[in-house]
Amino acid sequence: MPFCLRDDGLSEVVGFVLILAVIVIALSLYQVYGVPAAGREAEIAHMNHVKDRFVDYKIALDSLWVNDRKGVLLSTAFDLGTGAGATGGSAFMLPLLTPVGSGGTISVEEGGANLTITAQKGETTDTLIQDLPLGSLSYHSSNRYWVDQTWTYQGGAIFLSQGKMTAVRVGPSIVVAKSVDDITLNVALISLDGSGTIAGSGPVRIETRMRQDVSSSTKGPYERVILIVEGDDRTVGAWKKVFDEVRERAVVEGVERSWLSVDPGENTVTFTIRPDSDKKVYLTMRQANYTVTIYNAASLME
Repeated sequence: MPFCLRDDGLSEVVGFVLILAVIVIALSLYQVYGVPAAGREAEIAHMNHVKDRFVDYKIALDSLWVNDRKGVLLSTAFDLGTGAGATGGSAFMLPLLTPVGSGGTISVEEGGANLTITAQKGETTDTLIQDLPLGSLSYHSSNRYWVDQTWTYQGGAIFLSQGKMTAVRVGPSIVVAKSVDDITLNVALISLDGSGTIAGSGPVRIETRMRQDVSSSTKGPYERVILIVEGDDRTVGAWKKVFDEVRERAVVEGVERSWLSVDPGENTVTFTIRPDSDKKVYLTMRQANYTVTIYNAASLME
C-alpha cells in the first residue's frame, strides 16, 4: 500500500511538471513568433499612419498657398512610435508577452537642398531664382520589428527612404505642358524655415505658418529654362526621380521627349526645357515660404 501511494504521488508530480513544461513551451513559442508578429503589425500600421499625416500635411500646405492664406496657423499631430511599451494593456497580459514599443525622430531644418532657376533669351541668360533653400520636415522611425523608414517633405514633394533607396511618394507642383505651339512651365517654389528635433515615442505637434503673401509671376518667352537642385547624394537622387516623372507626364501631354533632359552631376541634378527654335517657354512661378515649429504634445491630462 505505501508503494502505491508513492507511485500515485510521483505520477501527480510528473504530470504537474509536464503541464508546466507544455505551458512554458507554448509561452516561449508565442514570445518567439507571436510577439514579433504583433510588433510588426503595430509598426506597419504606425508607418501607414505617418504616411497619411505627411500626405495630409502636403495637402494642407498646398491649400494655404493656393488660397493665399498668409498668417493662418496650421497644426497637425501624430505619435513618434507605437508606444506599446508605455501602455498598461489588459491585466491578463504580461510584459514579456507584449511587443516593445517603437520610437522615432521628427526634425525640421533649413537648407538641405537649394533650387536655382535660370532662363535664356537670345544671348542673355537670367538667373531668376538663386540658391533658394527648400528646407525639409523629416520623420525617421526606430522600429524593432519592421524595416526603418524615413519620410521627408521637401519643396512640395514627399519622399520615402528605406536603406539606400528613395522613392517619390507624392510629387511637387512642377508641370510642363504644351500650349498651342509653345511650352508652359509652372513651378511652385515651397521653402520651409525652422530648426528643431524631437525624439521619443510620444505625440508631437507640428505648427506651420505661411509667412508672407504668395508671389506669382509669369515670365517669358524664353528659348530655354533650367532648374537645378543642389544637395547631397540622396537628395539629388530623389529630385532626379522627381524630374524624370515630370518629364514623363509632359510627354503624355504632347511635349516632345527630346525637348526635355534630366542630367545628374556632382551634388546637382539639372532639368532643362529646350524646345525647337521656333517654339518658346513661358514660365510661371509661385513662391510660398513657411515657418515650421515642432513641440512635444502631452498624451495624458491629469
